[in-house]
Amino acid sequence: MRVATISEYGDLSVFNYQEGFKIPIVKTNQILVEIKATSINPIDLMKREGYGKAVFEKQRSSKFPWILGSDVSGIVKKVGSKVKKFQEGQEIWGCISEASRGTYAEYAILYENEIEEKPKNLSFVEAASIPYVGLSTWSALIRWAGLRPNDLFNKEVFIQAGAGGVGTFAIQLLNYWGARITTTCSEKNNKLLLRLGARKTIDYNKEDFDKHLSDLDISLDLVGNLGDPGSVLKTINILKKSSSSHYITLNHPFLKIIDNKGFLLGIPSALFERQKMKRIHSPINIHWSIFRPSISGLQEITRLVEESKIKPIIDSIFSLEDIVEAQKKVATSHAVGKVVVKVSDD
Repeated sequence: MRVATISEYGDLSVFNYQEGFKIPIVKTNQILVEIKATSINPIDLMKREGYGKAVFEKQRSSKFPWILGSDVSGIVKKVGSKVKKFQEGQEIWGCISEASRGTYAEYAILYENEIEEKPKNLSFVEAASIPYVGLSTWSALIRWAGLRPNDLFNKEVFIQAGAGGVGTFAIQLLNYWGARITTTCSEKNNKLLLRLGARKTIDYNKEDFDKHLSDLDISLDLVGNLGDPGSVLKTINILKKSSSSHYITLNHPFLKIIDNKGFLLGIPSALFERQKMKRIHSPINIHWSIFRPSISGLQEITRLVEESKIKPIIDSIFSLEDIVEAQKKVATSHAVGKVVVKVSDD
């Protein structure tokens, strides 16, 4: 099979496009999927550079070669004897949940709790743009913050960096749940985000969002500690000083602390830092979100997509052979929505 692997941690030069790679063997509880399309997520770039290696290396039998990628849309080619939900020939979509498997390839192994029948109204390319960002949003709001759809109705929500993959999905989901959304973006993306459901946009090139916002209920910070010094504090300070307020970030130092201190010392140190941040900003609830798979979340996202409540937002499409250019596009931080990799024809 064709694959794009990395041979070590580093820049884009560590990628190797290969043909003739061995197709994975299916175990009794596994599903072999022929991948039609996948996509690039910022976490892929960070993993390539070594981010989270203390954790992700424990999930892999060998360090390299490593196939990156999480999103998948494709066709079931083979099922293990214990698999009951899926059958050969079925069109699926979903998201791999561990580093031992990847989707920058023609085939991948998945489990029943990672995939669902592909929405009938989406092409494979469109379908590949949603699962990881959708489940990242779901995990942040539902699992880590403990919120439910009715908790979001009429709440004032701020989304920091709304034009990316997670941002364009989160705006649509939160708008469907009845939230009142303000987000940051560049001027050129203003109309798109308003069309997706934002009530107000703030041009980060011209204005400081914290000068215009206060007493909000929820901040979904998609920049976090990757941004300028002080950005996190600004995003927290626009919230009501209340136990009903929530600061949720997908970018935080948890894995970086473990990388720096090692697995045994790093985990308690990371937990200590998170708890310290909670104490400092109490009564506001502070949540460091980490991706977790959710079959119930994927099922609900499937329903919303089929009802056209959520639509794919695709910036550009590359071939598997052009994986370096695809990652380079994401690295600019100027992609609107998702960068998709078409692995094979529909």
